[in-house]
Amino acid sequence: MPQDKFGVLIGLDEGCSSARISRYESGIHQPPLKTLELMAKVLNVPIAYLFCEDDQMAKAILKLSKLSKRRLNEEVSRLENL
Repeated sequence: MPQDKFGVLIGLDEGCSSARISRYESGIHQPPLKTLELMAKVLNVPIAYLFCEDDQMAKAILKLSKLSKRRLNEEVSRLENL
């Protein structure tokens, strides 16, 4: 998705959305929590996904976020026993 379109979807002004998203991606600026929540919502991912340092952790968080509460509890218990 182009940066400008993504920026508009999270409520940024069309004229500056691409530059703002670019600054967030490069780490020049950190978006406020409310903006991070909107980003996660537009991308249909949990907010924790946006903070992953590697692809493996991002995949794990995405998979876990799609589980039912019961199944999530089972998986967390299993992980605690590792």
